[in-house]
Amino acid sequence: MAQIIIATHGGLSRGMLDSLHMVAGGAADGIETYSLEFGQNPNDYYEQLRERISASDEQFIIMCDIKGGSVHNALFRLTEFPNVVIFSGLTMGMALEIALTARDGLDAAAAERVLEAAREGVTVCMGGEVVDEEEDEDF
Repeated sequence: MAQIIIATHGGLSRGMLDSLHMVAGGAADGIETYSLEFGQNPNDYYEQLRERISASDEQFIIMCDIKGGSVHNALFRLTEFPNVVIFSGLTMGMALEIALTARDGLDAAAAERVLEAAREGVTVCMGGEVVDEEEDEDF
């Protein structure tokens, strides 16, 4: 069984997990959160996770809030382990897709489906319409 972690700045991870429980029910059970608070160093959490990962054969799926943010940068180093997958740019669509489909782990095709679910969940609405880039393309 995969270990799923939501790692963010502040309380976003706890709020995301709360929302996952509301939408996905028991599928969100067992998902862990890490919330970087003021005065904390994400490298401390990196060290804790590194120890767990090095002693485990289970896959670790980590969702981070901001690509290039301090949490992402610290935890990205965990990809040195073949059993670690890290996503950045956390969305509810991403978290829901992982909660519902990734309990037994992810391969490359499943990881791509997670990214697609996250992308499809992002839209812009203006003037009473959904702005769709694909319709604007001429090719």
